[in-house]
Amino acid sequence: MFQAEPGLMIWTVISFIILLVLLWKIAYKPITKALKKREDTIRDSLEEAKKTRESAEALLNDYKNQLAQAREEAHKILSEGKTLGENVKKEIIQKAHEESNQIVKRAQEEIEFQKEKALMDLKERIADLTIMAASKVIEKSLDKKDHEQLLEEYISKVGENYER
Repeated sequence: MFQAEPGLMIWTVISFIILLVLLWKIAYKPITKALKKREDTIRDSLEEAKKTRESAEALLNDYKNQLAQAREEAHKILSEGKTLGENVKKEIIQKAHEESNQIVKRAQEEIEFQKEKALMDLKERIADLTIMAASKVIEKSLDKKDHEQLLEEYISKVGENYER
């Protein structure tokens, strides 16, 4: 069935070699060029992806740093606000104590003033009553000079008794 014919084999080898040369000249260069282009495209895409990934990682790290700084700053602001609030609270309490002390002091001064005023009024009334009583005892009316002298004496005696 299958017999090898030498003429057919020669022509088959020649045809095969011609086909190889034609493929070499016509198809091999475009195919290798296409494969090389595909390889370069894939390599460029991988490098671009690597650069993009590195850039994304750098941005992520930058955002993490910014977030950490923002948190730290927020904590610092809260801490400062708390400290400021405590200082204001202490200042308000101190002012309230000072004002209450001033109010107490003014009240004490007013009490002392009213006390002195009441003593003076009391001295004047006692002097008037004493003069009236003395004039009834003496049954004579004192003149102005005698009245003043008697008043001075009585006031000094009452003042001495009060100071004891």
